[in-house]
Amino acid sequence: MRILRLLLGVAVVTISTVIVIFVVADRIAHLTPPATVARTAARAVTAEPSATGSIPAPVAAPAPALKKAAPAIPNGFDTERLRDLMRADPLMRGR
Repeated sequence: MRILRLLLGVAVVTISTVIVIFVVADRIAHLTPPATVARTAARAVTAEPSATGSIPAPVAAPAPALKKAAPAIPNGFDTERLRDLMRADPLMRGR
């Protein structure tokens, strides 16, 4: 009976190893080929229409004036209070 267990174990390991070897060999055989010069040359590079002069280049708009910074709580929403409520702490610290 001991010999049968040993033979069964050896058979399982051998079959698993053979399967792994075949899978690796198949993956290596079906690698994607590297891009060749012919494939990359097939795509013609088209120039930008404004570079060729067929349409005029867009004119840059003037930069908008800087605005004053918004107040800390613009709409009355208090993130510190929300954070305290999420922590189940109804009393606000520091107020």
